[in-house]
Amino acid sequence: METLNAAEGTFDIVYNDIDKGDYPKAWLASRERIRPGGLFICDNTLWSGRVTGATEVEDRRPEWTAAIDEMNHAVAADPSYLSSILPIRDGVTVALRLDRAP
Repeated sequence: METLNAAEGTFDIVYNDIDKGDYPKAWLASRERIRPGGLFICDNTLWSGRVTGATEVEDRRPEWTAAIDEMNHAVAADPSYLSSILPIRDGVTVALRLDRAP
């Protein structure tokens, strides 16, 4: 987050794989900094199925699960982005910034 906030300008790609509790903050800090046609990519967005409730994996960090779920919903609801969660490994969100204002 410090590096992103210190950098100037816009980005072609922002790749997010930080502490999961900060995922919503990372999305908010990134979304306006990605140029139209650019990508927001985020790892671990299925969180071993915890965000869907479709797993019996113990949730030792429910606050992280809630943060990932919050970010997933925010990305999906953003009209400036076309997004999908790829169900590979632990889930990868790929969101394309569209060439239109929210």
